[in-house]
Amino acid sequence: MNRHLSPVAILTSGVGLGVYIPALLIQRQLRALQCPADLEVLEDYYTPERQRRHLAHKKAYRENFDLAQIAHRMARDVQECLDGERVQKLIHHWLNQKRENFVVWSGFWLPIIERYRQLMGGTRLHVDHCRIDAEISASFKIYPNLQANGNSIWLWNWAEKKIVHEIFVTDAAPIPFTEREDRLIVHGGGWGIGTYQSKILELEQTRYALGIVVHDLIEAKQRKTQDRSFMLDPAWHPWTRDSGGEHEFPPIGEVVDSLEIEYRRNPNFHELHNVIRRSKGIVSKPGGCTLIDSLSSATPVVLLEPYGYAEESNAKIWEHLGFGISYPAWRTTGFDISVLENLHSNIMARARTGIDYPRAYAGRLLGRLNG
Repeated sequence: MNRHLSPVAILTSGVGLGVYIPALLIQRQLRALQCPADLEVLEDYYTPERQRRHLAHKKAYRENFDLAQIAHRMARDVQECLDGERVQKLIHHWLNQKRENFVVWSGFWLPIIERYRQLMGGTRLHVDHCRIDAEISASFKIYPNLQANGNSIWLWNWAEKKIVHEIFVTDAAPIPFTEREDRLIVHGGGWGIGTYQSKILELEQTRYALGIVVHDLIEAKQRKTQDRSFMLDPAWHPWTRDSGGEHEFPPIGEVVDSLEIEYRRNPNFHELHNVIRRSKGIVSKPGGCTLIDSLSSATPVVLLEPYGYAEESNAKIWEHLGFGISYPAWRTTGFDISVLENLHSNIMARARTGIDYPRAYAGRLLGRLNG
């Protein structure tokens, strides 16, 4: 690592994994480019009681998508959830290292950065506001007065109707469509929310094998023999760290007939991506990490009901670009495989037009250091 650089502070959240996994991908890729980077998860700084409530909300939202939608519309500041002493310790850690570079994936960090900015006495900070959705998401939107203090980094932008930046999950080329399994990956994002479970029975009647991400062993029912069930380790949380003090990608395992699960930890990216790369399509709500998986692997998305207004814009841009199709529209074709193949071809034809964000960021960082 470059000894002349203080680490880039990558600030994210564990809600749904949609901004956790991209943040972790960036950290790993920046380090590979000789740029030191550490990662902080907002919920790590919650008080123990607030962490318990957070997990209770996660369970409730998985069981009731309507409740999740209502909660999303009522997004508000979370500063009262934080352990003030621990946050102050983090700020002093930044002060001691004279941190200037921040990559922010959750707007809930903005008041903390502003406190740090004031303590730095006006020193200019370089702050990227990373947009996981096609329009500004709720965690940023609730701080309109702090928006000017950062550089907007769009992955995809509905107003411009294009891919702007990309985060590649792996360097491997996408697998040709005809060489993939006739399988659909069905999931509800990191928190397992949405309408995906209501589609499983109908999808069971199609030609496709299913790969279903479950969140409780009771969901791993015996289905067609070629179907597979995968499960995130329920004991793992995004704010926990490994023995070396590092955050890690969610451990995932396949549920076998005996209901034994061997959870695998991939140090470089989330292991489900390896399954997605070999599948014909993803059936999911249009969360940000799902779209990153789609682009990186050239796997089209069959779009389910979005979670909130920002995911609604994600669905619009995926349909507009020809990378996805709504579930009702695909149903009218009789779940035609040629539709998925055409969408796959559209993703391949774009020739990775977006800017490689980690590489571009490393270039900017080193440019400032040398300039």
